[in-house]
Amino acid sequence: MNREQLPRAAPPSAAAVQSRIAYSVGRLERAVRRRLATVTRRFGLTVAQYTALSVLRARENLSNAQLARRSFVSPQAMNEIVQAMAEKQIVARRPHARHGRIVEIGLTAKGETVLGRCDAEVERVENAMLERLSQAERAQFREFLRMCVEELEGHRQPTRRRGA
Repeated sequence: MNREQLPRAAPPSAAAVQSRIAYSVGRLERAVRRRLATVTRRFGLTVAQYTALSVLRARENLSNAQLARRSFVSPQAMNEIVQAMAEKQIVARRPHARHGRIVEIGLTAKGETVLGRCDAEVERVENAMLERLSQAERAQFREFLRMCVEELEGHRQPTRRRGA
């Protein structure tokens, strides 16, 4: 049998595509990103800069590579992000105390202030997104998302069996 004689599978219907979890996750990610971009723009930030600032608040003094990894961008992209933030004086770069070739990046006081103001608006976006969920459902949703990420990244934690 040659290729022309093989039956072709019918393309999935629009309903089938829209019922996929991955499709829904993608739609949510794009909607959140659009709303975050609107919020962060008011503070002179991009979403990537906001993410990097949030990471730096949680883990002060990271190298460019560490910050890139934790912010979901390439080291090259993070280099540009850090440069822009340094020009705005919201981050500072300092030589590592023991490793002369490593430059650490940390928040400045101005960066902490901008991040704090931006956080309040981001929290409003999250609350709007989760408005119809109870606190218990929010916690369950967060746990489901964590589990999905762990499965795809290969970092599965021991889990309890559902219904057990």
